[in-house]
Amino acid sequence: MAKTLDIIENQINVGDVKTITYNGGANIRYIELLFSHTTKVQFAPSEDKRTAAFSVSDNNLHLPQLCCHINKGTLRDLILSLKNVYNELYDE
Repeated sequence: MAKTLDIIENQINVGDVKTITYNGGANIRYIELLFSHTTKVQFAPSEDKRTAAFSVSDNNLHLPQLCCHINKGTLRDLILSLKNVYNELYDE
């Protein structure tokens, strides 16, 4: 029997996005992006629903997680900018 639950850690591949929801999918608990096998980024609504928590975890940095809270306006600007980048990309 395995010592760890590898099936949970290996549910996504590098570059994949995973969304965890609750209340039958009505609410987002967090969104995770796997940058590499040791680095992941998570976005989550804060408990008071006023900011989004942004956390970068890297097992190779040997540092505490890099975390911040992003307000709604900044998050909107980030999403719109990512949308603009998305629209500039060519289909594969």
